[in-house]
Amino acid sequence: MSKKGLNRWFVLFILALACGLIYQLPYLRYSYYDAMLVAFDVTNTQLGTFMTAFGLGSLVCYLVGGVVAMKFSDKILLPIGQILTGAAGLWFATFPSYGIALFISFFWAFSTSLIFWPAVINFVRGMGESKEQGRLYGLFEGLRGITATAIGLGIVAIFNAAISDVAGLRDVILAYAIINIALGVITFFVVPNNKAEKKALAEASGQASLISGFGAALKLPITWIGCGVVFFTMMVFDCLGYTTPYLGLLGASAAFTAAFGTVRTWGLQMVGGTTGGFIADKIGSSCKTLIGGFAVIAAGFIALNLVPVTSSMIWPVAILILVFGSAIYVNRGVYFAVLDEAKVPANINAAVVGIVSAIGFTPDAFIYTVIGYFLDTYPGTLGYQITYWMGAGCGVCGLICALIGVRLIKKQKAAAAAE
Repeated sequence: MSKKGLNRWFVLFILALACGLIYQLPYLRYSYYDAMLVAFDVTNTQLGTFMTAFGLGSLVCYLVGGVVAMKFSDKILLPIGQILTGAAGLWFATFPSYGIALFISFFWAFSTSLIFWPAVINFVRGMGESKEQGRLYGLFEGLRGITATAIGLGIVAIFNAAISDVAGLRDVILAYAIINIALGVITFFVVPNNKAEKKALAEASGQASLISGFGAALKLPITWIGCGVVFFTMMVFDCLGYTTPYLGLLGASAAFTAAFGTVRTWGLQMVGGTTGGFIADKIGSSCKTLIGGFAVIAAGFIALNLVPVTSSMIWPVAILILVFGSAIYVNRGVYFAVLDEAKVPANINAAVVGIVSAIGFTPDAFIYTVIGYFLDTYPGTLGYQITYWMGAGCGVCGLICALIGVRLIKKQKAAAAAE
């Protein structure tokens, strides 16, 4: 795979576009929460179980996904994941029964978390040298945001043009499904075949077996630091997802919340992801970048609970959400770069990524059902306030993990210098 020249950046752009859009279907509730409640005729808790099914499936898929990514060419894995996700989206657009919708959500875990995600992370890491990792991951995250926001806002216009929210949601799902299938075909022709490169890397580094690789990865302290920073970043990210319906509670229209949800979810990714990568490279530490991010996140959730709940506060609350939401995307842009900063051995990197992903993304398996329960049991603002206090607490816990990570890496560098 060429690592230099214009071709590298074009491939990165296509992968960012694909990665930004493949997750639009599983995470539709971020922008179309109220419309989904009506279209699928479900409660907050039941809608939360859609994401729980996706999250539980992802737990298993992440564990073995890294190994799968090392066994097969990304040229094959990436298009298959994209096309399968889009095909399932066509079925989802029929608004099937609750049980079928749960199955589709679970299937999306297979197509994204087992097939697509490990392959794209592996491919992006291989596109640059160690000193470029923070910038590379950050730019990738930022490009995901740019492309997903641009297309997402166009699709919001399709939603607004429909005769009803339910009809609009169907059009949205169909659009994302068709785009994903088309991107799968494009990705096949753009991404180079790196199967031979993977085989050579495995032979040169003494690629560990599945069992021994996981055993060695579990013994690395940085594996658990990585689990912590990803876990708490995902916790606050998932809590952030419930700011869109909160604006609706304040009196914002469905059109406003759909557009805001798209900008908050994907527009902030464009700004925060890119900024995080460049900050990490500038100060020479992804862990230190995470410290600042978690501090802003915790403060933001606390402030959100202190703002008066009135319709006149829609714009101030929206701006506040965008500010601390940017910090969440800063963290998302660099949390995997922590592994490279800690010099994780190449022969067990796939196992480490699998463990960190499986544990770090665990919130997707339970948090939506938990928050859905909060909202159904404590209607009005109380359910949201409980959610935001939980977000603040997770921000503090993430800050502690990042501080421990900085100390660990500092000791590691000192020990290496002494040898």
